Amino acid sequence: MTTLFLIHGRGQHTAPGIPPSQVAEHADAIRRRWLQALNTGLHDAGRPPIPDAAPVLFPFYGNAFRDAVAEREGSGPGPDLARWSTGEPLPADVQAVCEVKAGLVHDVTEHLRFDPASASLHPESLHPAAGEPTARGVPAGVGRPWWELDELLRVPWLRSALQFLAERAGVSARVIEEYFTDVAYYLGCAEVCQTVLAIVERALADVPIGEPVVVVGHSLGSVVAYDALTRGAHGRTIALVVTTGSPLGLPVVQRHLLGGAGEGPVPVPAVVPARSGAWVNGYDVRDVVAILNPLGPRLEQAVAAQVRDVRVSSGDEPHAVIGYLENAAVAEPIGHAVVSGSRAVP
Repeated sequence: MTTLFLIHGRGQHTAPGIPPSQVAEHADAIRRRWLQALNTGLHDAGRPPIPDAAPVLFPFYGNAFRDAVAEREGSGPGPDLARWSTGEPLPADVQAVCEVKAGLVHDVTEHLRFDPASASLHPESLHPAAGEPTARGVPAGVGRPWWELDELLRVPWLRSALQFLAERAGVSARVIEEYFTDVAYYLGCAEVCQTVLAIVERALADVPIGEPVVVVGHSLGSVVAYDALTRGAHGRTIALVVTTGSPLGLPVVQRHLLGGAGEGPVPVPAVVPARSGAWVNGYDVRDVVAILNPLGPRLEQAVAAQVRDVRVSSGDEPHAVIGYLENAAVAEPIGHAVVSGSRAVP
């Protein structure tokens, strides 16, 4: 029987004060919301819902990720780009996290400069203001810990970019800043990365050998999925990979993936079937996390059209996983693969 393997993104941890005994219930509620949205999409696609008997795994790493970041920040400085940009010596892992975070800001703003949809944003607002001190190509004063975002927003070029992104995403600039920070921790701090991957790979190891797996990763979960697949997915048979709201197209993300090195597209992991449509990538052009899409041209594919990009409109919250899963074009291949164990529809 085919296992549906769902990998969530950042920010899914429990609220403060929730006792450990309720964590499993919290994770299961998220899993059920994913399945409900997926079944809505399958209904719209004219397909039956995911069978009740189908195994559905939802490795919940939200609290472990939050705690790993908190532990790192409790033992030393966090990823403060203001300090980093001045060249102040920082611990190696903080240095790496800062470099990734600065790279995320760079990649997104570079893309905005050439995006016709952003013409209303004056290009000069994306550059340091005249006389603004810089170091390492980043204006001094950029960054500040995310909890001091009011300080961050005083930097003219970044304030303009974040405000534009916030308008595009329909969320606050603080949420975007938090997202950059979390992605930077996963990609730049080996301990945080291994904490997350260990949880996901333990769940993969629970899938019986020889039984196919449909992997669905959203947002940061798509990055985690890529790394887990690159490490061989514990030898499990992958029937289909689906990513939604994915930042995998960003150059800085690709440079820090487990399969990444240097410049240029990273390869589709070898465990992904070498056939057309073996990887389906849903993206919404309003989703600022997935701003560098379609994804197919940004990956080195084993065969032509191995990655099939699907442009969707995911509703009022362009980055929300629910809107992606409710889309018939994203849900249909998942439902087909869960039933058949393969993806035969082009």
